[in-house]
Amino acid sequence: MKRLLVLGFTLLAAQAQAAILFTPHVSEYAKLPRGGYLDTTLVYSSIDRIRDADGRKVALGNTAIPPGEAISASLLLGRYLWIGNFFENSGFKFLADRDQVLRVIGTAGRQSASGAVNELSRDFGQSTRSSGLGDVFLLAGFYGREYHYGPLHGNGLYTLTVKAPVGSFQSDSLLNTGTRYWSVIPQLSHHQDWFGRFSVDATAAFQYNSAASRTAYGGLTPSKPASVFNLEANLAWKFSEHWFAEAGISHYQSLGSNRFDEVSLNLADQPVPPTAACETLLVPAAQCGLLDTFFLAPVPGQYRDRGIRNSVATAGFSYVYRSSAVFSARAALPVAGRGSQFTVPYHVCLQAPCNADTELPGARQNALLSGVQEAAAISASPYFELRLVFLLFAP
Repeated sequence: MKRLLVLGFTLLAAQAQAAILFTPHVSEYAKLPRGGYLDTTLVYSSIDRIRDADGRKVALGNTAIPPGEAISASLLLGRYLWIGNFFENSGFKFLADRDQVLRVIGTAGRQSASGAVNELSRDFGQSTRSSGLGDVFLLAGFYGREYHYGPLHGNGLYTLTVKAPVGSFQSDSLLNTGTRYWSVIPQLSHHQDWFGRFSVDATAAFQYNSAASRTAYGGLTPSKPASVFNLEANLAWKFSEHWFAEAGISHYQSLGSNRFDEVSLNLADQPVPPTAACETLLVPAAQCGLLDTFFLAPVPGQYRDRGIRNSVATAGFSYVYRSSAVFSARAALPVAGRGSQFTVPYHVCLQAPCNADTELPGARQNALLSGVQEAAAISASPYFELRLVFLLFAP
């Protein structure tokens, strides 16, 4: 077996949670009246294509899964925002005239895959369906002072978010609603309004990710996710007191590589017959008859991808009802990106256990694996978003 054995297994869960959480909407960073706000957002995507390490759009599973298969992913965000001033009558001069913001964000999700994706996962002793509560995000910050220059006025917003990895997580699942690593996210945001008609909301955020306490899907979730840099902007035009049209762009990319230290993905039913090698692991047909059956095992080690990136264009509209409720709908289309892929050598043996001591001389093969879930997989399919904002105490 002289040629490379290519394991074309490229599956994922939903879009990156943090990218959805912090994508701005109409006047997202404007200085809002003091009070409490409830915000709920529903995101849906049917994912049938992803980005490979060279940025190409590829079908799920490459040629190991027939065309037309997909993963359905729904993400529900529930957010509570408080705006006020703890320091208004205190001696803290810097904060006394700058309102503060506190936000709690909870997530929940449901994800499922079509038949061939499920079957391929079962070949590796893994599962695909997942639902439950996700991680919790806690945000605190303060507004900058408002400024006015003729028809232009604006303000800044400076926040820090901590993601607590408390969501549902299964080590054998391709699709998880939670992660197993902490994130700390400082964010600088800005709002501008021109002539009372045109507004711009933009943000830059750096997401520092800790090492993961657990990995999933045979170690294809990173054991040390790379930190991520986000740049996002949203433009809105006000047609009337109630209707707004909006368009935006977002870009995020990892700073460095995702690290994979616990790769254990392997076929569950061993020894492997030649048909499994041909159909599931994409071994060239000329090699399938060299052995009647054989065992496979990944070589332990530390593996890295080339990092990820994703650029998404959005368009939609918002309707404001009596200044106390906002309904928004928009679509998002990925326009460029790069997913996580890395090469792992596999021992090839005639007996179990399969390791360096029992492998066939010169038979070791390389498998091209793809990282999965929110820190590694990049979807090339559009997603759709519905959002409702409600002001608890309207001024």
